[in-house]
Amino acid sequence: MFWADLILIIIAILTFLVLLTLLGSLWVWVPYVPTPHPVVRMMVTLAKLRGDETIYDLGCGDARLLIEAKRRYPAIRAIGYELPIGVYLLAKFRVFLSRLRIDIRLQDFRKANIGNADVIFLYLIPEVFAALEKKFQEELRPGTTIISHGFEFPGRTPLLVERCPLWTWRMFNRKGKVGPRIFVYKW
Repeated sequence: MFWADLILIIIAILTFLVLLTLLGSLWVWVPYVPTPHPVVRMMVTLAKLRGDETIYDLGCGDARLLIEAKRRYPAIRAIGYELPIGVYLLAKFRVFLSRLRIDIRLQDFRKANIGNADVIFLYLIPEVFAALEKKFQEELRPGTTIISHGFEFPGRTPLLVERCPLWTWRMFNRKGKVGPRIFVYKW
């Protein structure tokens, strides 16, 4: 009887967290869509980290990008922002399991001070980019690297645009000319 009650309580808590996450995603306008692992690896590679930087992932989701970067470069300072509580808890849990020192914050990144960033990773919808551009202009040091998966800043020319061929995309196009785009900017 005890185990059945415990399982029901866990299911109720998980259901509640999923509902909170869905409501939170509607409120912040950015749904939780995990970045595929090949894209994560390519984004970290394109950042050209040396190992002593401060990196941010704005809307870090399950923290997979920060975990990958921290595994490759243990001395970096990795900070992620996430707002929906369920996704935030997932990120905290994954960071706990990784045993890496990564700071995950339950906060709206638009209200955070990110002026010490060396690299910023993004996988956000285009509607957020206008507000981010203004924030970046006000806070970032010249030369800060911005790496965006899938979406580009309107009115800005990226230094580099790379396509990350995924096996699912290659199934439909044997030439490998399609796949998610990754945009690299210097601010």
